[in-house]
Amino acid sequence: MRYTHIAFDIDGTLIDTQDTFTYSFSKTILELKGEVVPPDDLVRYFGLPSSVGIDMVGFTDPEKALEVWEKYYREMAPEKSVPYPGVHEAIEKIVAAGIKIGVITSRSRDEFEYDRNLNPWRPWLKTVICADDTVLHKPDGEPALAFAAKAGVDVSQCLYMGDTIMDSRCAANAGMDFALATWNGAPTEGIPSDYRFSSAEEMLRIIL
Repeated sequence: MRYTHIAFDIDGTLIDTQDTFTYSFSKTILELKGEVVPPDDLVRYFGLPSSVGIDMVGFTDPEKALEVWEKYYREMAPEKSVPYPGVHEAIEKIVAAGIKIGVITSRSRDEFEYDRNLNPWRPWLKTVICADDTVLHKPDGEPALAFAAKAGVDVSQCLYMGDTIMDSRCAANAGMDFALATWNGAPTEGIPSDYRFSSAEEMLRIIL
């Protein structure tokens, strides 16, 4: 068993939240800017901290925009956000094998805490790094380095599993191995990785 610790990204890796993200963001832009932006045009912001996406779009009142977006996101999440098939069973097997699991996410701590999809796994998520926990964010290596430091292990003992170029670069900049989730259907060309997986079974073969 090569890795003692697995760090998971959440959105697009453990949970399919892309529609929740893009549809709630589109609705926020329409309400506050009066602009019709199709959800598909907002996929490029997926995986970034919410505050970064807000700044890039250029709202006049970023705090208000975050508040409105959060409201719509929470309203849509129960219907649109679901774990990828087999994830729960895979995590149970990883934990049973004695491997420690945690999270490196661009979500804020509040966004992490309220997600009910994470509730079955919370007892096992001993090391959690949210956007609030670091000065620099993905693609910088600081979140991955913070994960290893908080877990009390060397980065060589950790594997980061994510779905975007931001996750890949974060791992590379920290010297941490990276496994790319391809099951969300997003383009993966040009995303460096040590491993790739398109199903829970493939994920388990990488880890166990």
